[in-house]
Amino acid sequence: MKKILLFGVALILGLTVIAQGHLVKGKFTTVKVSDKNAVSIDPVPNMQGSSVISPLPSQTKSAGIVSVLTLGTSTNGLGWGYGGGQRRHLWADNDLKAVSLTHRMGPAATPPSFSGYLAADHATNYGATIADWSINYQVHAATLNLSGSYYLDAARYPQGGIYNPAGNTDPNNAYFVYVAASFADINNVGSTSPTWGGYVNGTGKWGNQADSTKHIDWYSPPPKRDIPEGLTITPLGKVFVTDLNYSFGNGYDGNIYLYTGVWNTATNDFEYTASLLELPAPLGAQPVTEKVSADPSGNYVWVGAIANDGSSNHAFDSTYYPIFFRSSDGGVTFDSRIAVALDGPTGIPAIKNFISDARLAQVYPSGAPARDEIPYTCAFEGDMTVDKWGNPHLACVVCLPGGGFTIIDPDGTNSPLFDSTAAVFDIFSTDRGATWCARMMGVVKRMVGGFPVGTYTEYNRCNISRNATGDKIFVTYNDTWVASATDNSSPDIFARGWDLITDKLTNNNGQDAANNVTYLSDVTQNAVCGDQANLAFTKPDGSSLLAIACESLTGGTMDNQVTFKYIPDFSYPQSSFTINAAGPVWGSDCSFPVGINEPVAAASLTASVYPNPVRGIASVTVNVPRKGAVTIKLTNLVGQTVMSLSRTIESSDTFSLDASQLTAGVYFYTVTQGSQKVTGKLIVK
Repeated sequence: MKKILLFGVALILGLTVIAQGHLVKGKFTTVKVSDKNAVSIDPVPNMQGSSVISPLPSQTKSAGIVSVLTLGTSTNGLGWGYGGGQRRHLWADNDLKAVSLTHRMGPAATPPSFSGYLAADHATNYGATIADWSINYQVHAATLNLSGSYYLDAARYPQGGIYNPAGNTDPNNAYFVYVAASFADINNVGSTSPTWGGYVNGTGKWGNQADSTKHIDWYSPPPKRDIPEGLTITPLGKVFVTDLNYSFGNGYDGNIYLYTGVWNTATNDFEYTASLLELPAPLGAQPVTEKVSADPSGNYVWVGAIANDGSSNHAFDSTYYPIFFRSSDGGVTFDSRIAVALDGPTGIPAIKNFISDARLAQVYPSGAPARDEIPYTCAFEGDMTVDKWGNPHLACVVCLPGGGFTIIDPDGTNSPLFDSTAAVFDIFSTDRGATWCARMMGVVKRMVGGFPVGTYTEYNRCNISRNATGDKIFVTYNDTWVASATDNSSPDIFARGWDLITDKLTNNNGQDAANNVTYLSDVTQNAVCGDQANLAFTKPDGSSLLAIACESLTGGTMDNQVTFKYIPDFSYPQSSFTINAAGPVWGSDCSFPVGINEPVAAASLTASVYPNPVRGIASVTVNVPRKGAVTIKLTNLVGQTVMSLSRTIESSDTFSLDASQLTAGVYFYTVTQGSQKVTGKLIVK
């Protein structure tokens, strides 16, 4: 039996809709933001199983039609979120040619398991064939039943990925990592109506299922968490998870909850600490999504949110826009938040000019305002990655707002190219946050849908990834192009790539448009909850292979058991990148590669430590691009400085670092010269 808890009412977690005087008229549907925290909670399960879902009938295939592999199962489709609740479920490791998919489990799984259990379907060989996959590989089991009705350690809305220790080349020695929401709240013990607040986390070894860990992070005030929406794993042995912070009974308290795990080589596990990033919501609407990502080195970590912090430089108060926090020391410290204006005099030219005059005449039948006076908003979801130069890229649907915190859904009559009121944009910086640009990656025909229609609101699920070296960017999103459709409930997955070195985008039959990935495949018009991994594989022939998955629904609803589907063969050869990404409409400072605009020359400041791990004295070798003062700072897991020293260096020098008086554990060293920083991990035995 399932129970539905609507936390938007019970816990005041829903977004408050604020009435505004600015209303937009025309042949459009105004869509109010849904409560992203409506959740399905399964009680203590019995041992009664359910029938196994059969895959869709195979279709006659031809060149260009992707294959679809059937992976694991879940009791229902809600674990992957809906209504702006997309999370990091799919993870790719280019070095291992490995991919994993984290999901809740269900009665049809083998071995038998329940919806509070987690699995990591995983594969080598890029997940090319079903023989490469291990299905329903259990990594978490719910066993704590203290309430009488619910497992308090049942995992909900999981996120996960692969941690590959430095230097490892054997997938069997890699670890699955997961973090999920739970009812691990002291107040829930004995309750028949539990609430969110706690986490479960742990690891599972690829080559030995018994080699696993499980931790319960209880809520015992403060702070109270919601449901995490961002996760990344960096080469420095760190996991970052983002969530919204709550004051018990009072809703969102104006902070992003940052949950940071550091790999402990002695226990083969991550040890987590928590901190807060201030993100106020003075107009009454909490952030609608919060993400985290890092550059290939792990030094630049960015937290991004779609929110409204009350900044005054926007054309319309009731809009959502990107807000960022930057770390240049591997996530030890973060700078103050950066709000990005999409519209108004300081807005981004690409966004202010993407809607045609003819389309604006439909929206404003009495005459369109000047483009600097037209408001734009991000819709209720997005995703983020960071390129090789440490620049963030946030993908979201940009559209016109209605009254209050609402959006205007396009009416579906738009052409395949540039005549839409909604489009997927990559919003990015070329100078690590000083200036901001955007590039339209594809238009959107149907923004909002439901499964079944109107039950669980779904948007376009913008996902963004990079290749392993960080010089290519890939965007995927869901959209419905069925002529008879009235909403986005028959979605296909669309994709677009961007080579940042050549500054060229992929083409669709020579046109500046996205590609329909799932057209005529086994999930055509049914690629629900489309997901893309954190990065795209680089194949030996130089092509970029995207790791893409979706859910196959039973009975057209997320309430029923779902089967996860994986697309193993959608790739972009280098010859696909033909469309010029630059141009006046996109802004004069928005071209790649960043070249002389790059504030820090790549790999110009380097540092290494030997031995590492260390028991006594370690040698820190530093190479600098020019003569000048250099500072080395050693910090512990909570960011406290435990050692600091400075010296002027001509070109190269070696420092002695005495670790004999330090407590055994993990530390981070940061080497700084001017605006340049290099961060690494030091393990003290």
